[in-house]
Amino acid sequence: MNIFKSRSLWLLWLSHLFMDFFTGIWPIYKTLANIDVAKAGLIAGISGFIGEIFQLAFGYLSDHGYRKKVLILGLILASTIMWITFVDGILPSFFVLLLLMLGSGSFHPAAVGMAGNLAGEKKSSAILFYASGGAIGLGISQLVFTKFREIFGGHAIIILVPLMAVLFILMLHNFPRQIYAKRNLSFRGFFEPIMHCRKALSLLYLSQVAVQGLVLSFTFLLPDILRMRSCHSWFCMGGGHLCFVLGSAITMVPAGWLCDRFGQKKVLLTVVALASILFYVFLTNPPPTIGGTVLLLGSLGSVLGIINPIIVSWGSRLVPESPSTVSAILMGFAWCFSNLGPTCAGFLTKFYNEDPYLNAIGSLGALLFLVFFFVFFMPRPAPAPVAVKAVNEEIT
Repeated sequence: MNIFKSRSLWLLWLSHLFMDFFTGIWPIYKTLANIDVAKAGLIAGISGFIGEIFQLAFGYLSDHGYRKKVLILGLILASTIMWITFVDGILPSFFVLLLLMLGSGSFHPAAVGMAGNLAGEKKSSAILFYASGGAIGLGISQLVFTKFREIFGGHAIIILVPLMAVLFILMLHNFPRQIYAKRNLSFRGFFEPIMHCRKALSLLYLSQVAVQGLVLSFTFLLPDILRMRSCHSWFCMGGGHLCFVLGSAITMVPAGWLCDRFGQKKVLLTVVALASILFYVFLTNPPPTIGGTVLLLGSLGSVLGIINPIIVSWGSRLVPESPSTVSAILMGFAWCFSNLGPTCAGFLTKFYNEDPYLNAIGSLGALLFLVFFFVFFMPRPAPAPVAVKAVNEEIT
């Protein structure tokens, strides 16, 4: 089966592009609006924690027949970030960010579960291809937002027009029949399918918390780091972010193929080691040219940005009968804590008098060494003791 000929997978790819486009706006908006970095990090962390923890509930509902509905709800909620330019003050901004994070918590487990079910045995390839759409959306978000904001008098609400077209197509599109777990909704039923590999999932979970917290902190402070280094305004206003995120978009499809060919553990250990080296090369040796900045940021993104989807694809392979639930644990339940990364980064800048942004993010870089340790000691999971019954119907 050639997964890249699937219209459903391409529609998920496009939907993910819009979703992660919305999630990339706050880091640049806080700089444009001159919001205190500590306050901006605080509301991002709290809203992210609350919103993303709901992935547990949304993932469970997705595995019981509601994937398409939950996915559409997520896009609608996330799109409210486009109203951020119409509000003023920390509290209203917090509520807008909370709706965005609830949208992220709704969309991601449903979409990952759907993408994994479309692919058969090629789960890693399908999930990382789907993830590349989000990477492209995240990468272009800051440049597109700042440009539209400049053109349309301080607002970028026009971006909701193409989103409405995508939502209309999603509502009409008939996705291939999905496999859903056939169990009564219960607390015990939530944990039952994952208990046979709880050690492996625990280490994947800790890895996800650490690496995603670092990535969110890095993208949160990147505009300020580039401005401190007197980079061209294009880099500071989204160009640097674009280079970083598009690096991961380029490597996601090859990474998916490598995972299916050699296994996630070998690929992940290599990627984390390279990310650790490039991360500190960027912080300690600012490239003297524009080309050098583009190359280094792109290279860093190409390894640091793909750790997240590789971990998710690994978890989906461990528990193939409940991909949305596992994705919710490895994304939402992990990301709710990861979203506190920008909060920590913002407050760490207050403790350094010299190069506060570089020193703050450099301190958090130690998380990569923890990730390498967790992946290295991943146990071989035991097979599931009982096959889980499934149905091929969507609840209407």
